[in-house]
Amino acid sequence: MTIFAVIRDALRIARTHKSLWLFGFLSGLGGGFNFGGGGGEQPTPSAAATPPDPGTLAAVALVVIAFVVAFVILKFLSTGALIEGVKRARSNGALTVRQGFREGWAHWGVLLRVALVFVPMTFGSVALLVGACYLVWLSFGAPAVYFACGMAVLVGVPWLLTLYMWQAFAERIAVLEDRRALDAVAKARLFLHGRLQLGLKLLVASFLGVAFVTALGVLAIAPPVLLVRAMLPALGVAPAIAIGLLIVVPLVFVAIAFVGVVTSSVWTIGYLSQVEQ
Repeated sequence: MTIFAVIRDALRIARTHKSLWLFGFLSGLGGGFNFGGGGGEQPTPSAAATPPDPGTLAAVALVVIAFVVAFVILKFLSTGALIEGVKRARSNGALTVRQGFREGWAHWGVLLRVALVFVPMTFGSVALLVGACYLVWLSFGAPAVYFACGMAVLVGVPWLLTLYMWQAFAERIAVLEDRRALDAVAKARLFLHGRLQLGLKLLVASFLGVAFVTALGVLAIAPPVLLVRAMLPALGVAPAIAIGLLIVVPLVFVAIAFVGVVTSSVWTIGYLSQVEQ
């Protein structure tokens, strides 16, 4: 399949299988989850400030932990549901929301274990490259560190992209072939060997598909936002914001859902197109 054929098929699945939107939304949120902190100067605490109650801190910590655990489960549950849903969609089948939760629940654990295999490799690779550049900087100074950073980019980017492709195929093997995590990772390595061109094609298809959906989302969301802004003087802040939320929130949900469905569909279509040959 060509890049544009993959994108067209992924967009068709996202458009015609609305039961996948919820899972696409959760998967899309998970893909864009950012642990980075905000910038700016932090306020200086008052010397007379009362320290927070330990019981309150413990309750907040439990709520945060519960939220993170629920988020992780839903993220991998949605990944499994999307993979199975795309498989059925390519066979003119369908996956209901209830079936999606059942299929996702059956596979979220193995998908989590697959991710835990790749997280240390990814962060370890980044740490190794950054550490090498830092050592060159300490040992030889500024001119040499520029060359070292350039070499780190030349080596690191292809390797990190390979890890991303490897994990994407391992997830599909784990779900579609009902394999254990390490078995799926091992088979994905063999599958990717000699198919780097396929992986790169799917990377491009995923990027172009997400860019297309994002552009459409901006074009759809911009007019209501401008309308709300124009209504501010006449209606006031609160009514205008309420109307804006009623219009914009569903559009944002659909846009994020499309991103999640299209991204997952591209990799599932690419994998199935190879194994079905």
